[in-house]
Amino acid sequence: MDTYDIKNASHIAQLLSQREQEIRTELRALDNIPSAVDGMAGHEVLDFKDVAVEETLARLDRANAYRLASELSQVMSAQRRMAEHHYGNCLDCGDLIDMRRLLALPASSYCAACQTMHEHEKFPRHQAL
Repeated sequence: MDTYDIKNASHIAQLLSQREQEIRTELRALDNIPSAVDGMAGHEVLDFKDVAVEETLARLDRANAYRLASELSQVMSAQRRMAEHHYGNCLDCGDLIDMRRLLALPASSYCAACQTMHEHEKFPRHQAL
């Protein structure tokens, strides 16, 4: 298994920095989207379908903003781990995280096995009755 090494630090730091900037740009764009109420200020008659669509879009924007904020937190945590020389180690078991995983998901906090356990805890399978 190929694992993180200090020789990869520059490349990983660049990936994390790039993703941080992308996320911040996306969050700023979401801040500039007018609310559903703003878009209907000049309308005398409200179409309930339009209101429903606007409300749905607003909910999606909020969900997207939450997801982006969560990812930004993960990216910043990974940058902190790099600065503290703990990057590349699973936060649960302490094992080294496979480099292929880190290249695909530079903010990864867990090895594949521990990530799978976390996902099963969050999203348990429905048991048959």
